[in-house]
Amino acid sequence: MKKLLSFLLIFFLTSCETVSDFSMPNLGMPDLAKYNINPFSRNAAQEIACPKPMILADAISITEFKDFGSNDASNIIYRGRIDRIDYECNIEPNYTMGNILIIGTLSLGQDAQNNFYTLPAFVAVINKNKEVISRSYVDINVSIPEGATLARFEFVLEDFKLNFERSKNTSDYQILVGFKLTADQVEFNKNL
Repeated sequence: MKKLLSFLLIFFLTSCETVSDFSMPNLGMPDLAKYNINPFSRNAAQEIACPKPMILADAISITEFKDFGSNDASNIIYRGRIDRIDYECNIEPNYTMGNILIIGTLSLGQDAQNNFYTLPAFVAVINKNKEVISRSYVDINVSIPEGATLARFEFVLEDFKLNFERSKNTSDYQILVGFKLTADQVEFNKNL
């Protein structure tokens, strides 16, 4: 009798259905659709990500001196620094098109003569072999309010197009941003 009762209990429990009432609130249960539960499935969001923009470490800052050869603080006109960059794009079959956002700061030195400066910068694209496949130059205009010695800037390079070479995989490309430096400025940055 106990075996029959056990069998019937198992039979009835396995034939039960779980029903969900969609009109009820979630009651704190996580939305499992947001999570990749299957470890063997591909994550489509990773495959279609824009190429990653990075700041070139050697060109992250620019210092303009009145007279090079003297690294004295009294000789500094301005110092610029790139703090953050971002690239939002649309991915097409043979290229990406989007806007590059460059955010940074400009501080005036003791020898500053005015409140408006143009910072020379570059945007380069390298492939997975670390070869430069394109390079463009931009001027970032920065105005510092009267009486201030520091300003934050935001520069948007609109409609930046990255043409795919042989590979159409966006992770095979990297966007490098930095200041266009003279040889003296490069040497100064190495000693910082």
